[in-house]
Amino acid sequence: MVAAGRRFGKSFLAAVSLLIAGLEIENAAGYDLSEKEVYYVAPTFDQAKKIMWPLLKRLGKMEREGGVIASTVENTAVCTLINGRRISIKGAHRPDLLRGVGLSYVVLDEYAFMKPDVWQQIIRPSLADVEGAALFIGTPEGKNHFYELWEYAKAHTPVWQSWQFESLTNPTLNPEEIRQAIESSHMTMATAKQEFGASFNAGGGSFLL
Repeated sequence: MVAAGRRFGKSFLAAVSLLIAGLEIENAAGYDLSEKEVYYVAPTFDQAKKIMWPLLKRLGKMEREGGVIASTVENTAVCTLINGRRISIKGAHRPDLLRGVGLSYVVLDEYAFMKPDVWQQIIRPSLADVEGAALFIGTPEGKNHFYELWEYAKAHTPVWQSWQFESLTNPTLNPEEIRQAIESSHMTMATAKQEFGASFNAGGGSFLL
């Protein structure tokens, strides 16, 4: 569970983790993963493809370029890696389309903006037979189901883990640019703490510029 401010680098982290997971043939529990898929899920397919597809292809690179991607299907945003495993880009707006596939690893990006049953009823059961893993990553949206699961993770280590990162944890961000973004948009401090400080509590948090 990763709660992170805007422009922290969530997409880059997600793309790297997807490629690492896809290149595994066997996981730590000893299960054969060759028939299992890896999913990246965002609130909608269009959003998911726009965020992740170009980045995934850039980081993975095609096999002919010395990379780990053997082939891609552009319209469905599916890439097959050199070991035969697939990484698929998905949207959560039609949850039933996520059913029926065995998974070994899933990234749920901006889970705060998905229905809770995407995880509870669809994704979680799909990971069970190989003791698969999931990365939840996003910016808080108040104390909703993302917050509840983030709190659950804090209390159930080491099976679960939770982190919280302000935007400025990313060393490439200019603090003055963030300050100007807040001021020019007339953003309230509560909103700034949520969007850049990754605070679940709009009335609190420690984010200071």
